[in-house]
Amino acid sequence: MSTRKALDILKTVTVGGKDLVSSGFLGSLSVEGDRAEVVLLLPATLKGQAEAIKTAVEKRLIEGGFKPEVRYRIREGKPPLRVNVGPVGKTKKRIPGVKKVLAVASGKGGVGKSTVAVNLAVALSKLGLKSGLFDADVYGPSVSVLLGLEGERVYVTEDRRFKPIEKYGIQVLTFGVLVKEDTPILWRGAMLHKAYEELLLQTAWGDLDVLVVDLPPGTGDSHLSLAQGYEVDGAIVVTTPQTVAIADVLRAIKGFEKLEIPVLGIVENMAYFVCPDSGRRYHIFGEGGADKLSKITGVPVLVRVPIDEYVSSGGDAGVPVVHAYPDSPSGRAFLKLADTVRGRLLS
Repeated sequence: MSTRKALDILKTVTVGGKDLVSSGFLGSLSVEGDRAEVVLLLPATLKGQAEAIKTAVEKRLIEGGFKPEVRYRIREGKPPLRVNVGPVGKTKKRIPGVKKVLAVASGKGGVGKSTVAVNLAVALSKLGLKSGLFDADVYGPSVSVLLGLEGERVYVTEDRRFKPIEKYGIQVLTFGVLVKEDTPILWRGAMLHKAYEELLLQTAWGDLDVLVVDLPPGTGDSHLSLAQGYEVDGAIVVTTPQTVAIADVLRAIKGFEKLEIPVLGIVENMAYFVCPDSGRRYHIFGEGGADKLSKITGVPVLVRVPIDEYVSSGGDAGVPVVHAYPDSPSGRAFLKLADTVRGRLLS
């Protein structure tokens, strides 16, 4: 069973003459084996039909061989999530040469968000997609370290566009190679927005299927500059199992909902550790936190990435684990995440 198959089935369910997916009523979809978790986001005008729509989705998925778990949420007085409307009547910009934009975010630092973003971008490339990575963390850009870009510099083409760095099959642009390592960047508001505009719109990205944007922790100026100025097709949020991390990530999810950006799912990083001697699984940072967050928000858990020695050693060496050790537990988890993202964004 695959995410693509489940999505094709959902496209056969029509509401008001249009299918669920193109209408923007599909909030999230997660497939694992023959299990399909679906969250429908329905406008208040369909509140009376919600149970009937849910039953129709369950029936179609069962007919397709799935064991479905279907839930729905009513968005009172709000349009579907996929409406792309800019602030104060302004039209959002589409980044030239980029088909889909995916934001990777977290409510707090220290959860491995940049590690997830880097490995996701590389994993998408391994699946045959043309992918890129934009490190939007002005204040603490770590992508340059995670990809071994120290000493690299971004060049300007003859038509005065930035040429991203190519590494591990992806196109990369990070503030870490635009300024000296010991130079502080004290930007906010208009200066940050202007920097994003120049880098996102004046970079020769080529012809990308997906541009992964690694946002800084929290919900500040960077998130607003990206969400209000450019078409963002989806977001994933990264957390660890602890309750303190879950509380912060909940705010990040609510922030994306207010900005009308679909949250595709939750990545639980550092979910557990498998002892190499005994094979026993240890939940060092607790257990079940991401599931609690999923129940609160209706956003599915896409993957649980284990604690893996190859992740930390690869990050320090500038070699993503999904490139160096794709068959490791964490490597397989990132490839699974990439496959799910591909099904949601590009189908």
